Amino acid sequence: MRLQILESGHRPLQRAIMSLVRKLSQEPVPGPILVMSYRRTLFGKHLAACLRESMRLGSAWTLGETELFAAFVSSVNRCQY
Repeated sequence: MRLQILESGHRPLQRAIMSLVRKLSQEPVPGPILVMSYRRTLFGKHLAACLRESMRLGSAWTLGETELFAAFVSSVNRCQY
């Protein structure tokens, strides 16, 4: 699915928030935000629950260690986090 398609299918409040993000950051809305908010009741809510379970539960790492590792990998990959 292309990210341009994800620009539609949002509720008015979500569109307003994304417009504000675009204006404040002077950049497009990051892909993960678009994916997680796309048709939230049909898709995003369930995906968010699945990701939260896979990222937070069943790990020997604490929440802080997980976030630190994600930030490190992101910086090594030189992508925005």
